[in-house]
Amino acid sequence: MNKVNCKIRCAVMDLDNEIKIFLNDNYLNSDTYSFFINNKEIENFSMDVLEDRKTIIIKDIPNIIASDILEIKINDKYYKVILRNFLNKFYYDKDDLGVTFDKNRIRIKIWAPTAYRIQICLYNYYNEHIDRPCEVYEMSFNSDSGVYDVELNKINKNRYYLFKLYFKYRNDKEMDLKVKYAIDPYAKAVSVNGEKGVLLDINDKELKPKYWENDKRPFIENMEDTILYEMHIRDFTIDENSGVSQRIRGKFLGAVQEGTFYIDKQSKKKCKTGIDHLKELGITHAHIMPCFDFDSVDEKKINDKSNRNWGYDPKNYNVPEGSYATNPYKPNVRIIEFREMIKRFHANGIRVVMDVVYNHMASTENLENIVPYYYFRTNDFCDLTNGSGCGNELATERPMVRKFIVDSIIHWVKNYNIDGFRFDLMELIDKETIDEIVLKVKEIDKNIIIYGEPWKADYSPLKNGTYKGSQKGKDFSIFNDAFRDAIRGDNSPSWGYINCDAHNRDKAWSVIEGLKGSIYTITKLPRESINYVSAHDNYTLWDQIEKSMDCNIENGRYQNIKDKNIFENYKVRQLVLGVGIILTAQGIPFLHSGVEFLRSKQGDHNSYRSLDNINKINWADKIKYYEVFSFIKGLIKIRKGHKAFRKSSDLDIRNNQNIFFINNDENSGVIISHLYNNSDDKWKNILVIYNATSIDDYDVNYKIPKSHSGKWNIVVNNKYAEENIIDTVDENNIPKIKSHSMLMLFE
Repeated sequence: MNKVNCKIRCAVMDLDNEIKIFLNDNYLNSDTYSFFINNKEIENFSMDVLEDRKTIIIKDIPNIIASDILEIKINDKYYKVILRNFLNKFYYDKDDLGVTFDKNRIRIKIWAPTAYRIQICLYNYYNEHIDRPCEVYEMSFNSDSGVYDVELNKINKNRYYLFKLYFKYRNDKEMDLKVKYAIDPYAKAVSVNGEKGVLLDINDKELKPKYWENDKRPFIENMEDTILYEMHIRDFTIDENSGVSQRIRGKFLGAVQEGTFYIDKQSKKKCKTGIDHLKELGITHAHIMPCFDFDSVDEKKINDKSNRNWGYDPKNYNVPEGSYATNPYKPNVRIIEFREMIKRFHANGIRVVMDVVYNHMASTENLENIVPYYYFRTNDFCDLTNGSGCGNELATERPMVRKFIVDSIIHWVKNYNIDGFRFDLMELIDKETIDEIVLKVKEIDKNIIIYGEPWKADYSPLKNGTYKGSQKGKDFSIFNDAFRDAIRGDNSPSWGYINCDAHNRDKAWSVIEGLKGSIYTITKLPRESINYVSAHDNYTLWDQIEKSMDCNIENGRYQNIKDKNIFENYKVRQLVLGVGIILTAQGIPFLHSGVEFLRSKQGDHNSYRSLDNINKINWADKIKYYEVFSFIKGLIKIRKGHKAFRKSSDLDIRNNQNIFFINNDENSGVIISHLYNNSDDKWKNILVIYNATSIDDYDVNYKIPKSHSGKWNIVVNNKYAEENIIDTVDENNIPKIKSHSMLMLFE
């Protein structure tokens, strides 16, 4: 329908007994309106014209079923009524949508209340034309729930399948049926590029790697013990210096190959890579960027080096991405290898977080083919809204969309032993959905972590309000971008506390608030704050520092460090200070992969589809900047070894942590954090001093609190960070602090 040239812009049914009609032109008394259900005119109905004279309400609607076609006729033109929130009453509460297996049968169910008829089409090969199936079976319909289902003999196992849906529509003056094909949104196995579902039993032992049944989540005592490390499957091992076997570089299995290393040919120095590097670094959780089946990579071009993406464009939510498998043509391989990856992460003491994108999809076509105008959020005129900035947004507030998302999350937790989820653009997911997800996953494991971006990309009609602060006491966490921006500046990029703006009073106060777990602003408990200075999007921390210093810097000049002693480079000290702040702050630290050895993406701040030379982890840099790696590794060890940095309650922070400016000068650029009365820590008294100024040899002796023994033990200075004591000094003889560095002392 061409809305511009039509009298009716949209007719929509959101309630049982009401149709709302939006007009392009004002209502005229000369217009003639008629109402039809399945081509039969309804005589008795009421029609109210609202004051704006561009909105009409029709009431007294007879009982209808969802597959009925409702039409408004005006001046000899027919306009179909869109059934939208009216469909919410067709709710199905069981957990068997999609494909389920029993001893002898395969059962397939799909929720599609508006379809007049559905058939399931079976195929022997992934590339058979969709309208040439080898077999077709009729599905039966439950009009109360809106679910179609069919039972098949188990001999059909391993076959490919699609749904063939029939919808009523007007063909000239007669009613006819329109045909659409769709992939099962609940599919747990798919063909190459996710074009067809596959009848596989996710619980079949053939889909489980050896010893899968013995897989256990690594122990974590409290949520605030988490240290997150964000990584991209391909980027992590695709570098030829990764030491990973060529066949599995950039794959699920490559991410967990043990015993890998890099040797520098000139210096003969050797360093661990891959999963051994993560163990050496000491992180607790690998946050894996999207690894569900996404649309932007062609799995048939597996050796095309330009064929890569971050993956924030979902196609099939419940299936691992095929380009990360060694053979995307075999539906079982991606399932087995993804599980093997999880198992090996767990065996090495690392939990796994999935980065999930339930706010939009790469395309609306498949879900629209199943239930038009239901799965995606629309405005009053039934136009797609774009709060995601990607062309659509899932209508999570609708009951069956919420169920779809919750079921998907539980599928990953139960069938793949996933330990946490990071939600992209969380503000586009209604709070009731997030609350239900949190409730259900915590019943499985109380330390499954849920966190996300507390913002959206653009306007959305979802009446959600901001997520910043609304997570208080709700057992999930949010990215603390205010803390990030205070530390290193916003994404302009601008200056922050560590890079040239140390004397900015507001930023310094924001750093102090972040160090306290943001308990006075956006959190109730410190673990609700995800503390970070860089992530996959926007500049790496190194590039942020470089760019904020010189906005005209060109590609190729990044990471051009010539200092013989790396910590003589003030930009290196700025980076280490930034990472040091989040690793000594209350809350949950989040590290962007490679930050531990000055990762640069050559100034590419939006590298979602850039080539490997920009995105890959350059393992040679670990040798090059090994002192930085050792420093950050040392900070992680200190954090993990001392609960003073991992407080559980806001009360503990209020009572046992004092953070102040040196000499009480808000513009000093030096912040001192005093953690005291640490009853559950062998370090009873801890001082962390952050000097973000450009002043070398900053004297802090006149402001240091007195120790009980008259001595302080130094464990972090401008060159080293380790749990072992570097030096012991008299309380009146604290070393002067180098610019852009930190000092940690304890007694």
